[in-house]
Amino acid sequence: MSAQIHTLLAMAAHFALLSLFAVGGGVKILIPQMHAEFVLQDHWLSERSFTELLAVAQAAPGPNFLLVPLIGFRIASWAGAGVALLAFLVMPVTIAFVAGRLLHRHSNAWVANFRQAFKPITGGLWIASGLVVAATIDHALVPLAITVIVTLIALAVDISPIWWCIAAGVAGYLI
Repeated sequence: MSAQIHTLLAMAAHFALLSLFAVGGGVKILIPQMHAEFVLQDHWLSERSFTELLAVAQAAPGPNFLLVPLIGFRIASWAGAGVALLAFLVMPVTIAFVAGRLLHRHSNAWVANFRQAFKPITGGLWIASGLVVAATIDHALVPLAITVIVTLIALAVDISPIWWCIAAGVAGYLI
């Protein structure tokens, strides 16, 4: 088996498994795990490459799973982008379709409680994603202070996260 095929199969396995945890929460909650697997474990990406791909995925309009084909492309060109995207989408789409049909037909109090129980898990994964991104980017005191201050204010004031991103960017630019 060629090295490229081996890489594509390994990458497909990574993304297929990661996709099982993205149902309902999106790619953002998987950022720490993607970082651990692709940067620290397999060394397919450098810290800088991962951060750059994350920045492009966040800045670009479109679906929040844009990070997946970008990582695939960086690892194995166009074939990698296609394999990563396909591996990441097939299982969650299938699960969401089947589960949605079943939950719609058989909704009850237990199902509502089960769905409610996942909210704190999703929140914790969002916080872990923010910590990984901050630890990768914030190596000086000023960017770290901006991150902490904006995070604390965002927890107290309930407005769209885009405004906090803009405020942090303006503060970083001015300082």
